[in-house]
Amino acid sequence: MLRALLQAFVTAFSTRFTLGALTTFGVTISGLSIWNIHPAFWGLVIGYAISRLLEPADYAPVD
Repeated sequence: MLRALLQAFVTAFSTRFTLGALTTFGVTISGLSIWNIHPAFWGLVIGYAISRLLEPADYAPVD
């Protein structure tokens, strides 16, 4: 199980969208539950928003 987790971290943080991936992970494990909605949802929403705002170069089309 640890091997799979290690591989997931290496894959998520090795290319583009690294800040978004880290934010998504952090919010999800934090247990943030707003309006009785599960933290996994908030992790995706907040991770995407942070990535979109702070990593605009990662959203540029790849040639």
